Amino acid sequence: MAATRPLISDGIYTIRAESSNTYLTADSTTGIVTADFWNNSEAQQWSIKSAGDGDYQLQSVGVRQNLRVNDQSQLVTIAAQAVTTWTLEPRGHEAFVIGKAADTLAIQLPRAGPASSEQRWVVAPLTATVIKEISGFPVEQYFEIRAKGTNNVLLTYGSSVEDGAQIQLWARPADKTALRSAAFFIDRTGELVHAASGHNVDVVDNVLVIRARRPVYVDSNPWSHAPPRFSYRNSQIQIAFNHNPALPSTSAKIYPKDEWRNSAFVLARDSPVRPSLSLHPAADFTAWAPKVFFTPFAHYGTTINKDWGVVAEAQSGDVDPRTTWELVALNN
Repeated sequence: MAATRPLISDGIYTIRAESSNTYLTADSTTGIVTADFWNNSEAQQWSIKSAGDGDYQLQSVGVRQNLRVNDQSQLVTIAAQAVTTWTLEPRGHEAFVIGKAADTLAIQLPRAGPASSEQRWVVAPLTATVIKEISGFPVEQYFEIRAKGTNNVLLTYGSSVEDGAQIQLWARPADKTALRSAAFFIDRTGELVHAASGHNVDVVDNVLVIRARRPVYVDSNPWSHAPPRFSYRNSQIQIAFNHNPALPSTSAKIYPKDEWRNSAFVLARDSPVRPSLSLHPAADFTAWAPKVFFTPFAHYGTTINKDWGVVAEAQSGDVDPRTTWELVALNN
């Protein structure tokens, strides 16, 4: 009887060679992955997520690209259309052999020695403390996101928990039920989550929405993709995109020259950049979305008022007060 592959929970991990004190490390400049001594950086942190059927996607936290093998048989984290999936087969108490799901290639240290020992990797989850350091958001609690110096909070339009509902800025509600729509938290993978719905926070075009989790696809697409990586630094909510947030019918207009990939973004209010969320043609989704789950997302057509709309805006050199936020614990 074949051994059952271990269940590894979605999360952020380090991957250490069992035969040495070195860790898989992604170079932010070249994208090449090597084994290096521990330096406590995002370059040595990996987001591991189930891809179904016992396979996994591995993404560098620092580079924000999936692990794959290039034409020279090098491990790299460079953008590619197709997503490589990996298997993690147990070897002993903590170690795994990490191999490509599509063939027999296994990750191995470029060193002399028995292949069996050079292919064994210890996969260890990061602690909540490290996730807090990575994201800058508080852990082990729910929190509100307030426009700094005001009583206005981010919440979903009409307190909605529906997939695709807009996140807007509004006066903090007194009603407890409505207040739940203003609660957020950071999950074990370091992603920002809307508490009332349990959905990830995502960006469509340049507007924040809540997005239900979906099956992983070999090719990242508008229907199913990794959500942006949000971090909290210098009172700003910074946004790093893993996927083009603009849908096919609006991409060239909103992010010319792949600006979504090459620029840094922050969350802004009272923005000179007009919120661009609009009613999209079904063709933007139907190539990937199963009919039973597809809806036209009517709320995408809601008129976005500049006074309460918040957008992903290209970051400038200075910290603009329009882009500053404060986090308030909601544990009681």
